[in-house]
Amino acid sequence: MSARHKAYLYLLIVAAVWGFAPPISKTAFSSFPPLIFLTYRFLITNFLLIPLLLIFEPDTWHKLSLLKSNDWLKLILSGILGSTFQLGLLFWGLDLTTSLDASILGAIPPILVAIGGAIFLREKITRLQTWGLAIAFTGTLVIVLQPVLSGQGLFSGSFAGNFLVFLGGVCWAIYVLITKQELKHRLSPLLLTTNMFFTGFISISLITIFFYKPLAISSMLSTAPLHAHLSVIYMAFISGALAYFLYQKAQSFLSASEADIFLYLSPIFTAPLAYFWLGEPITVPLIIGSLIIALGVIISEIKTSR
Repeated sequence: MSARHKAYLYLLIVAAVWGFAPPISKTAFSSFPPLIFLTYRFLITNFLLIPLLLIFEPDTWHKLSLLKSNDWLKLILSGILGSTFQLGLLFWGLDLTTSLDASILGAIPPILVAIGGAIFLREKITRLQTWGLAIAFTGTLVIVLQPVLSGQGLFSGSFAGNFLVFLGGVCWAIYVLITKQELKHRLSPLLLTTNMFFTGFISISLITIFFYKPLAISSMLSTAPLHAHLSVIYMAFISGALAYFLYQKAQSFLSASEADIFLYLSPIFTAPLAYFWLGEPITVPLIIGSLIIALGVIISEIKTSR
């Protein structure tokens, strides 16, 4: 199997894992508020990633010592953007909207990555891709405005949740573009993944301690049901460490926009769980927005022969 085909396989796994993530996460929100959920998740993920990094890449400190101050700034910034900002906004929004909405809004990062890749990384973007991305972006706006179109009002919780998920997608796009640049310095996928969750744990912990007292956090952890802890474990090990590592691994073989296009597949895995497990409704604006996004993706992926 070629490196490119392995990258495609990795990204298919990532799309499935991240597709299952929103419904699984929502089942734990009755026990853990988003801040507690993320802090708990980041802590567990670091217990896995840091030992793996030290075992399989013992020269990590040497690689880091060669980085210039500007590279350090990018590394820290990308870690906070990809963890605290992106996941913080995503889970905050997920607490206010449906998991299906949140998953379909995952269409916005690939669009932004494609545009950013063309501007900052000089990646080629064709006229068809431009039209396709514009159409997909229109579909994304329909999903964001779905609560308004359904008569819930501009200031409904669902609209606020959709908008927060949208902002999280913007942070993810910036993270992808920065780490794509960092890969040029030959920082490994494992190092980039560990950096994201380590900086995320430090930053999110400070925010969590500000809003919650240690006794309250301890009480939530000790009284939470088993399914809530299993949800965090899935998000920490499978959706966190494994999926982000595979994503970074695949990105080292593909362009930024080509890697992120696989994220469009996540709603396929989200929909059955959201509908049958959580009982989330599938509305007309949701269907229309999804079809518009699908049309945009199909157009953007059409390859013209020379």
